[in-house]
Amino acid sequence: MKYSLLLGTFLWTTSASLAQNLLGISTSNYGGTNRLYINPAFAADSPQKIYLNGIPGNLHANNNYARYQAPFSLFRLLTGAVPTRYKRADGSIQFEPDYTKEMLNGKPKSGTVWGEVRGPAILWRTGERGAFAITSRFRAVGQVAGASESVLSAIRSGLGENVLLGIPSTNNQLSVNTNTYAELGLTYAGTVWEIEGHKLMMGATAKVLVGYNAQHLINRGLDYRIVPDLTNLNRAHLEVTRFDANLGYTTFLQNRALNLPTLLSTSSPGRGLGLDVGFTYVSQYDSNSPAMQLGLALTDIGGLTYRGEEYNYSDIEQKPVTFTNSDFNNLSGTVATARLIQEKLTTNRGPDRTNFRAGLPTSLNLTFDYRLPQGFGLNVTYLQDVRSVWATAIHQPTLLAITPRFETRLVSLAVPVAYLNRGLTAGVSVRVGPAWLGSDNLLGLTGNSTIGIRPRGLDLYAGIAFGIGQGRQNEE
Repeated sequence: MKYSLLLGTFLWTTSASLAQNLLGISTSNYGGTNRLYINPAFAADSPQKIYLNGIPGNLHANNNYARYQAPFSLFRLLTGAVPTRYKRADGSIQFEPDYTKEMLNGKPKSGTVWGEVRGPAILWRTGERGAFAITSRFRAVGQVAGASESVLSAIRSGLGENVLLGIPSTNNQLSVNTNTYAELGLTYAGTVWEIEGHKLMMGATAKVLVGYNAQHLINRGLDYRIVPDLTNLNRAHLEVTRFDANLGYTTFLQNRALNLPTLLSTSSPGRGLGLDVGFTYVSQYDSNSPAMQLGLALTDIGGLTYRGEEYNYSDIEQKPVTFTNSDFNNLSGTVATARLIQEKLTTNRGPDRTNFRAGLPTSLNLTFDYRLPQGFGLNVTYLQDVRSVWATAIHQPTLLAITPRFETRLVSLAVPVAYLNRGLTAGVSVRVGPAWLGSDNLLGLTGNSTIGIRPRGLDLYAGIAFGIGQGRQNEE
C-alpha cells in the first residue's frame, strides 16, 4: 500500500499541466495539425498544401507538491527498468519513503498525469484563403487541484509507523478529476481580412467526444484525525468526522482492456461535444522578409455527459468513518478507490444521480511568433486555465513558455522553456524529415538523486508527420 500511495501521491498529485502541449512541435511553422490544438486559425497559414499526421504520443506528469529523489530515474520507474538492487525478492520495487520530498509552503497543491495519442489527421489548403483539417485524439488524464498539504502529507505517510497521532486536521480541501475520452475534430480556417503585408485569419474546430472513464471527488471540507490501532501499535487508523463533497465514477473500464474493441464499443458511457475558436494576425510582406504572428484562441469549450453514479455529501451518516491500511490492500485503479470511499461513507444508499458532467480543460491561449527567412524563430505561448478549481472538469494549468528554434522543411530543432506549476522546465525537440522526438521536461526524464537532480515531473513525445506541396507563404 505504501508504495502505491507514494507513487500515486507524486504522479496523481502531479495539475493535467500542459507541457503536454508538445511545445517543440506545436510551436513550429511546420507543426501542421499539431498547431491547431493551440489555435485552429493556424490552419489557414500552413506552409504546406497537405499535411498528414501519423500517430504521435505524449506522456506528461507535473506537480508542485513533491520532488522525486530516488536513485533511479522516473523514466526507469515507469518503464520497469529499475535496477535489481532496488527490488525485493519477488521482483517488486522497494520504494522508500525518502524517494520523494515534500515542498511545503502552506499553499494549495496541484498535479497531473496525462497521456495523449493524436491519431491520424490531415490538413489541406483549399485555395489562397482557406484550409480544412480532420483530426483525432485520445486522452487519459488524472489530476489533482487545490489540495491541502495536510491531506497529501497523510497520504504520503500512509498509516504505518511514525505518523502523527491524535491531532485533528480540519477544513481540508481536495479536487480530483480523471477523464479518458476520444475526440474527432473538423476544422475550418480562412482569411477574413487582408491588405498588403497584413492579414487576419479566423478558425474553428467542432469536436465529437466519446468517453470511456471518469471519476471525480470535489471535496470542499474534510475533517479527520489519525488514531492508533489498539490491536497493532505499529499501525494507525484514519477517522473522518466531516465530509462536504461530491463523488462520482463510471465502471465501464473496470474489467475491460483499453483496446480497439473497447474504443469502438457502442456501450461506452460518455458522449459530448467540444469547440475551439481562434484568431491569428500575420504581418509579412513577402517570403524573403521576417514574419510576425499574434494569436488568440479559446480551446476545449464543452464536455461530456457520463452514465455513472454520483453521490452528494454534506455530512457523513456515521461518525466517525474509519479507514485502515487493509482497506486499500489489493485495490487497483481509480474506480476501485472511488468505490471504497463511497461504500465507507454511504450505508444502504443509492446514488443521488445516475449521470454527471465532466468538462474539458477550457483555456485561453495567447501566442506571439517571430521568424526569419533563414529559419530562426522565437515563439511565446501563454495558456490560461479558465475553469474553477472546484469544477467537475480537468484543467489546463496556466503555462508561460518561450521556445527558440531553427527549422527548415527537412530538419528542425527547438528548445522550449516553460514556467509551470510554480517551477521551470526545459526541453528539446528534434525533427528529421517526417520523424520527430522531443521532451518539454528533459531533466524530468533523467533526473535522480545519484546525479543530484530532483525533478517534479516528466514529459516525452514522438511521432511521424509530413507535408506535401507548398502553401501560400512559400509561393509569394
